Amino acid sequence: MNKSQTKEGRGFFYSLCLLCFLFSILCFTGCGRGREYPANQVPQSIEKICKEESEISVTARVVGKTAGALIVIDSLLDSTGQVPKEVHEQMGKVMQAVTRVALSTDLAIDFCVVSVRDRAQGNELSITRSVDDTRRANADALGIEESMNRTLFSQNKVPLTSVETFVLKEVTLENFLAEQIAQRIRLNYSHDTIADEASAKPFMLVDGNFVHSEKHRTFRFSILSLKSEDPKAMVMDMFKTAGFVLRDYDFKGFDGMEIQDYMNRQKLVVNRQTIFDYQNHKIKDEDILKKFLVESSSIQDAFKLFGFAAPQESSSPAAAPASTPSTS
Repeated sequence: MNKSQTKEGRGFFYSLCLLCFLFSILCFTGCGRGREYPANQVPQSIEKICKEESEISVTARVVGKTAGALIVIDSLLDSTGQVPKEVHEQMGKVMQAVTRVALSTDLAIDFCVVSVRDRAQGNELSITRSVDDTRRANADALGIEESMNRTLFSQNKVPLTSVETFVLKEVTLENFLAEQIAQRIRLNYSHDTIADEASAKPFMLVDGNFVHSEKHRTFRFSILSLKSEDPKAMVMDMFKTAGFVLRDYDFKGFDGMEIQDYMNRQKLVVNRQTIFDYQNHKIKDEDILKKFLVESSSIQDAFKLFGFAAPQESSSPAAAPASTPSTS
């Protein structure tokens, strides 16, 4: 990833923050109205609503318990490199349509996805929303800020030859939670950047996924950070964020959690019971760090994970690699 790509990514990120706000307002209007959309007509119903009520052409799909729609436009960015307000509004209207159908059909739908792509560069923006979260938001059980935090935003590049092809992937609760936790952590460390560049917190990359093997179901989070503050405190912040999300969704279908801090070569490995004990105030921060924080793997793995060219090992674990992109 070169510097220009990093800057482009930051531009996308700030645009997504605005999209997040706009969508969180729109989502409150998408209440269900009975079972008016047949289970075998969900994609067609979404496409019809978008076309007839908003004059937006979309391609809709259903995979498992996930409903999604794709919007294809000529260009995703304006002359200043930002996503125009009109695109944000289109995505909000299409998400309304997808959610409306999901709430009003006999087909079991747990997640709604909306993606927009451009023909010029193959850029893609996507938002993912839990149907249950939308129900709670409609019932005023979630505030606007928390509703925003529960909406996933992502960006991607697709080959120009595949821009019009919509292959929807089923969203699982486990991966939705893993990605949401990682997103919350990134946002926590980006607030200062948005408010005041002069006192911004250092650059951080966070990756989250759920690994399900025959014997273990594990949440895994990876950090590559230039943050110079107490690295143990940073790991505990991540641990607390993950615990909050899992508790709020009452999710217990996992065996443990791993938090890998590559730059400081430390790894927190805890089992499910330890997380529950911490939530019930049976174990303290210092006990978590003393019992479960271990030495982690080589920093080379971090660069492979996050798509950077891996440098030679440095004798100083905390030294920032020369190839790490600028945050300017």
